[in-house]
Amino acid sequence: MRGMSAAFTTDFLISFAVIAIILVLFGLIINLYSELSTLKKRYRKMMSGAEGMSIERMLAAHTAEVNDALGEYKKIHSKLNSLDELMRSSMARVAVIHFDAFEQTGQGLSWCVAILDRNNNGVVFSSICGQEAERSYAKPIEGGRTTANYKLTKEEEQVLRQAMNR
Repeated sequence: MRGMSAAFTTDFLISFAVIAIILVLFGLIINLYSELSTLKKRYRKMMSGAEGMSIERMLAAHTAEVNDALGEYKKIHSKLNSLDELMRSSMARVAVIHFDAFEQTGQGLSWCVAILDRNNNGVVFSSICGQEAERSYAKPIEGGRTTANYKLTKEEEQVLRQAMNR
């Protein structure tokens, strides 16, 4: 009987160890199921997003917004380039000088005005005032120089230099 008692004890201990291992594994399974359930809830909440919108729909909406903003940016950039081109051709450099064309007048009534764009294209206006007459001239300027048909006076050259340096 003694031999049987030892076998019973060994079988009992093995059974007890197996049952203990099964209980521990069962506890681990319950713990993993609980964590999985929590993760599922968090995943569903995350996927539903704000106001019930899924992340996929939110990303699609944001992508559409980004594409719209990119289109607007391209339009604005194009308009900016047009404005820059317009600004380059607008009259932006102006200079004026007064001078005495004739020594006997002495009042500085003669004048020159240079009006140029940023490419130094434009016109020089001159008015020569004498005691009995006044003459006005307009000379085209291209690239900071007059055309071959016109010659600038020293006052016109001076006002042209002043305008180009602005």
